[in-house]
Amino acid sequence: MLQKLEILDETLNVLDEINNKRFSSEKFKEVNSNIENILIDLKSNEQIFKNNNSSDDYINIFTKILNKIETLETKILPKANLLISFSKSKS
Repeated sequence: MLQKLEILDETLNVLDEINNKRFSSEKFKEVNSNIENILIDLKSNEQIFKNNNSSDDYINIFTKILNKIETLETKILPKANLLISFSKSKS
């Protein structure tokens, strides 16, 4: 399970790289799809997390992932809102 969390962390890094380079909606959708699949898989194994609720490894990687998600949200959300606004104005 820790391995899946590490994959999620690496995938969030890829999302950050996409954000920092020239925006590609196809790459963005692909990475978001990967993140969604990982989260679905993690959700399906939720009982394992409950059994390991005090593991320092899990707590550290969860904290790292949550911080990364907050940072990415701060960076990407304004761009997403701008794209939505732009697409509405063209319709």
